[in-house]
Amino acid sequence: MKKAILAGALGIAILSGGYLPGLEVSKASAATTALDIQEVTKYYSLSSYEVTQKESFSLKKGEELTIFVNNSGFPISYTVFDADNQVIGTYHANSPYGRVFQAVKGGNISVQFQAGANSSYMKKMNFTAKFALSKLH
Repeated sequence: MKKAILAGALGIAILSGGYLPGLEVSKASAATTALDIQEVTKYYSLSSYEVTQKESFSLKKGEELTIFVNNSGFPISYTVFDADNQVIGTYHANSPYGRVFQAVKGGNISVQFQAGANSSYMKKMNFTAKFALSKLH
């Protein structure tokens, strides 16, 4: 169990390209961090210029939401909102990497997807988004 938790944390650090504090400490010290990672995958199908409802995730201060989008080159972007409903940023969904967002305070972090113009023969743009919540205990 502890090895799986540590492996999950290391995988997120590698995918996000970030530095995970504690990587250089002994295995016993790193394994004592109680980290619970929950994943949810959602499927979307959008027409040109369509916007989704906001997906909200309740996080405590210091907990993280990682977003991975599997997109086949469609003009999809997403906007992330903090607990005060202020925009953290808007990102293109054509990246092979996940993005990690840390809660500055307790509350909901929300994500909303937007489709751009689709000039291909396909009427709908299909993609998936995986949300990984790293919760501390």
